Amino acid sequence: MGKTVSGSSLGGQWDLIGHSGVSAMHAVLRPFSDSMLFLERVQASTFARMQGTSKNGNKGEHFAWSTEFSANDGQWRALDVKSNMFCSAGGYLPDGTIVSVAGGQPSDEMQQGYDGIRLYKPCNGTRCDWKQDFNVHLQEKRWYPTVESLANGELFILGGSNHAASINNERVNVPNFETFPPLPGVRKTIDFPFLVETLPHNLYPIVHLLPDKNLFILANTQAIILSTSTWKIVKRLPDIPGPPRNYPLTGGSVILPLTPENNFEPEILICGGATDFSTRAKGVASCGRIAPLSKNPTWEMEDMPFGRMMPDMAHLADGSIVIVNGADTGTAGFDRASDPVLHPVQYLPNERKGRRFRVWNPSVIARMYHSVAFMLPDSSLLVAGSNPNGRPVEYGEGDFPTEFRVERFSPPYLFPHRPSEAAAVASAGPEGSEEITLEGTVVGGAAPGADDEHNEGVSQVAQGDIVGWPTLIKYGATFDLSLQWYNHYPEDVRVALVNPGFITHSTHMSQRYVGLEVSKRGEKPVAATGEAHKEAGLVRVKAPATNGLAPPGHYMIVVLLDGVPVTESKWVQLAA
Repeated sequence: MGKTVSGSSLGGQWDLIGHSGVSAMHAVLRPFSDSMLFLERVQASTFARMQGTSKNGNKGEHFAWSTEFSANDGQWRALDVKSNMFCSAGGYLPDGTIVSVAGGQPSDEMQQGYDGIRLYKPCNGTRCDWKQDFNVHLQEKRWYPTVESLANGELFILGGSNHAASINNERVNVPNFETFPPLPGVRKTIDFPFLVETLPHNLYPIVHLLPDKNLFILANTQAIILSTSTWKIVKRLPDIPGPPRNYPLTGGSVILPLTPENNFEPEILICGGATDFSTRAKGVASCGRIAPLSKNPTWEMEDMPFGRMMPDMAHLADGSIVIVNGADTGTAGFDRASDPVLHPVQYLPNERKGRRFRVWNPSVIARMYHSVAFMLPDSSLLVAGSNPNGRPVEYGEGDFPTEFRVERFSPPYLFPHRPSEAAAVASAGPEGSEEITLEGTVVGGAAPGADDEHNEGVSQVAQGDIVGWPTLIKYGATFDLSLQWYNHYPEDVRVALVNPGFITHSTHMSQRYVGLEVSKRGEKPVAATGEAHKEAGLVRVKAPATNGLAPPGHYMIVVLLDGVPVTESKWVQLAA
């Protein structure tokens, strides 16, 4: 039994939106669409077949191990994979190509994927698919590596083991890194003794690109900054308190939003994990927050309302973080966890310590090992996956079956017209208690208790759309957005670029939220007549100044009107 919640009403809404076709162990959003790719391991418990779609009755003799899924209509179609993607990593190239690297062991049906490089180029129509040239491969075989976009748009590929392993060890450890496209010169990998120092808990190391173009890396409990010009460690940071945070004691991490309000100063947030490598281990409640480029970096520690291992931590449109999925007992790996944590928790970076967490309404679906979550263009959260079983488990056969149901979670900010749509402010109960108490509420998009005597029952929160935008923006340049709203002229307009990243095993690779400077607004309508100036919907915005803030590539441009996201974010390409 997990922790319970009592007190105020909770916020948000869960909806089932479709069937994933394959178990969503890995996920990545396709640029310029609301579609995503799900990646599976080669196993007998998959569903999709090679000629299959949601509409044709899933035809074909051979299983598929990847699908393209549409959040718009809940439909999927099978994709053709040539090597095992199990426990792989990935990211985007600047042109929007999705890259999946590394993977798992061979089978009778599939080649090994340990050194695989698979490319998916978005295209018009339904003929887009994975492509793999077996003459182009990684320099090392890798299982559980991490990929992070560099400032120049190349992909940094770090660590892993050279064979399937529950926990890393000296025999299978791969203590080096490479890039894609490959490093120049004869030597294509660079030794990285840090991954020897941090054994055995250093699979899927935590990596985040910093605005100075260097990399924050955490493995086990140790943290460093790696120069991307010399490939040397330039700074050793304090160890994070508590147990190791990497696989298989899996915690989650995120680089907090980089915005004009915080002068684009980076902070890293790492939450959760397991106390030890045991099916009886408990979920870790602690979060550590650090500003790695500050003069005296220290970890600020704070507890979540729940202990949670295998959390997914995703950016939301309003600059907050959602912490979702995972369990409170056990550890990552097959058949090792129980006691699912069903409540998502919101983290508010700009609140003071002790007031940063909000507990939201729970799902009814356990999302255990091999689950994913990320923000969609409509500012909701897609949640899918969960396959914690070494052998296939169908519904009715076990506590946590192989899961194909796809959910959408709509945060409270999508219901500004509901005064009761509140998120409970959580604090821990008495020591030793399993109960969480709720101290108050925060209403999405408006102050609690707000009312308008002239428009009772009618939302006075600005809601609208982006009706004009560029598809290509340049570093440091200004560009215009044209907005349309449906209630009143928004007093506060915020704009940000969001990359949801490549998600697997609680590792959100290259995920990023960059706030943009608004330099000009259209004129407010004249109060006496209600007449709007022809440029009332104009918002002039400045693109990120450097590729350290946001690497070249594709982003969703998110606009908030008085705290409420527009109906749909729009895709843009950021380039030099």
